[in-house]
Amino acid sequence: MSKPVIGVTCAKYADGLRVNRNIQRIIEELGGEVRPFNWETLKLYELLGEVLQIDGFIFPGGGDLMPSFYGQEKLPECGEPAVKRDDMEMNLFPLLMQRGLPILGICRGCQMINAGFGGTLVQDLPSQKGVVHRQPTEEGYFHTVTIAGGTRLLAAVGQAEIQVNSLHHQAVDEIAEGFRVSALAPDGTVEGIECIDRSRFIVGVQWHPEMLDDEYSRSIFAAFMGAVAIKQDKCD
Repeated sequence: MSKPVIGVTCAKYADGLRVNRNIQRIIEELGGEVRPFNWETLKLYELLGEVLQIDGFIFPGGGDLMPSFYGQEKLPECGEPAVKRDDMEMNLFPLLMQRGLPILGICRGCQMINAGFGGTLVQDLPSQKGVVHRQPTEEGYFHTVTIAGGTRLLAAVGQAEIQVNSLHHQAVDEIAEGFRVSALAPDGTVEGIECIDRSRFIVGVQWHPEMLDDEYSRSIFAAFMGAVAIKQDKCD
């Protein structure tokens, strides 16, 4: 079996547009290779050709989505969206679904999955819900999450309650049709979603497992790569 190729949206950093280095490292350690999806240079008509070259896709963290994508007017607290990134990622969903590729969403990526399949978002947790989910620094853990029984996420991490980090001010609100909540924060904020159809691996988590050095975080990527391997076997 050939080495699995994982498409990953590039994110903007001080040194330019690139794939998150932690995500790239983890995918490579798990036997895969990363194919960057650069939304500044990639044309929408090129997406099908790119999707044909990959075996799975990761929607990573980043800035706020355009509220128009989930049928809302932009609130003052919502950040300025990267329109080209939003357009590219939204246009990826039908292509990824057509090929039946495993999908993992991280933070913004979890929100993108929900919006991409018809759900909505809380644009600003502090002003709309009165809760804060952005920890003071990027280091360490911030709160627990409770993982629902019978979910892919629970099967991956093997424990119903884990510690996670938290670096967001937006969150999933109304759940997309065909999806379920897989994890909740103590204040009720949605921390995980996944596709109800067990034949499809589509999982989103609101925290950043790529930034945490523990077995539960690693297991999420391992479960994703396991689904990629199963998909490869079926295609061979």
